[in-house]
Amino acid sequence: MKYQRVISLTALLSFIILTISSGVLYFLPDRRYTSWGDWSFLGLDKAQWDNIHITIGILFIVVIIWHIYYNWKPIKTYLKVKKDLKIFTKEFNLSLLIVTIFMIGTITMTFPIKIFVNLGNGIKSKNAYSMPNPPFEYAQEARFKDFCTILNIDTNSALKKLKNSNIKVVSKSQKIMDIAKSNHTSSQKIYEIIKSNKTSSLPNSLPIGLAQRTLATLNSEYGLNISKAISYLKNQGIEINKDSKFKRVANRYNLHPAELYAMILASQKL
Repeated sequence: MKYQRVISLTALLSFIILTISSGVLYFLPDRRYTSWGDWSFLGLDKAQWDNIHITIGILFIVVIIWHIYYNWKPIKTYLKVKKDLKIFTKEFNLSLLIVTIFMIGTITMTFPIKIFVNLGNGIKSKNAYSMPNPPFEYAQEARFKDFCTILNIDTNSALKKLKNSNIKVVSKSQKIMDIAKSNHTSSQKIYEIIKSNKTSSLPNSLPIGLAQRTLATLNSEYGLNISKAISYLKNQGIEINKDSKFKRVANRYNLHPAELYAMILASQKL
């Protein structure tokens, strides 16, 4: 067994897996979106990709340390100037400068590093908008009884509907995500089955992904009265239609999306 080959091949395979998992982390939004629906890539959900990125990252670090140990002699030659060992060689200084530029550029969000960061954040936002949104943040991690209480859903009626749909709930204290997993479905599907027992109303807290939402999406999810909202906003000097995205309307009138949402909440109480 040639261990140096094992080290090199392990490093190569770890690098390939880290490249794939980095792509998943770069393009996909937070788990509060991905774990609500039934998203997966190569048969793995976002949480599993997160864990793979961490564990393979640790493996990669261990292998690189092992690789340095076996290749210490050639590394020392990289650090020598006229046969004298010197850490801060021209080559080392250039390498250090490159890494430092990327680190500081990321922290301070300077050009051109911020282009890559903003691009990734923009893609994540679009992907988040295209994915099914939970009724509140990390809803899938709520216990069944708490989930129903927060959303004004009758717990017993919800249990009956799930039973009729062949969804088994072991306990009211079971998390929504655990119910979904044990029944080979998604948290979103669980909600779709029981939400007919929900009293439609806009939440007082900001819905997830509000900036990319429209009056039409709020109508479908919370029973928003669109005509009342449009009329109220028009009286406030704000023109909006059912398909206008909150962020665009808010920017047009120098408002924060939260301010615009507060007006819509007020419109529903008239």
